[in-house]
Amino acid sequence: MGNVDPAGQFRNGTPESIREETLSILKKCSKYPNFVISSGCDIPPMSRWENIDAFFAAVQEFYAS
Repeated sequence: MGNVDPAGQFRNGTPESIREETLSILKKCSKYPNFVISSGCDIPPMSRWENIDAFFAAVQEFYAS
């Protein structure tokens, strides 16, 4: 399970950097049947909603293609 960087991406990243990291992890790990995309740990306080939304949009984009 994981592993989008909570502080580096959710808290301090941008929607585009979240998208890139999420898609990169999915490309590398989605071949494993027990893999679950997630943050690496809790979402830090004061994370921007735009970054959280970008994470879910990237997951949806990956599985829609």
